[in-house]
Amino acid sequence: DKENMPGSAREVANAEEEGVEFVWLSSPKEFLGKNKIENLVVDKIKLGEPDDSGRRKPEIQEKSEFIIKADMVIKALGFDPENLPKLFNSKDLQITRWGTLKTDFDTMETNLPGVFAAGDIVRGASLVVWAIKDGRDAATSIKKFLENKETERAKVA
Repeated sequence: DKENMPGSAREVANAEEEGVEFVWLSSPKEFLGKNKIENLVVDKIKLGEPDDSGRRKPEIQEKSEFIIKADMVIKALGFDPENLPKLFNSKDLQITRWGTLKTDFDTMETNLPGVFAAGDIVRGASLVVWAIKDGRDAATSIKKFLENKETERAKVA
């Protein structure tokens, strides 16, 4: 529930402003769809007794499964960056001194033409709303990049 979630109230408010709909006391179980996400199977949960740290452990409620229609699912997990050039098999990919991908924040493009990045891989572990904003900015830049490629091909043909 909202009162017991580990995130900050500010993060929740920012996410809701961006159109994120929280389904409290629920746990994703399965993604359904043909060639794209169409539905999410979810179990309702309840909060059990507090553990030694005082945190109440979530417990799945029996026979509580329900479906949420979806066309996109964002799995938001904070993480520490790995050796990204090695991970992406590109020794030329530039990284910051913090181990994140170096991008132009106006376009979200890396130093490699046509390679874009967004979210935690650029900022480090951060708020999901920043990842959403970065993703939108990157999508706009990718669209422009692809449109320019089409224009260049048309000139050659």
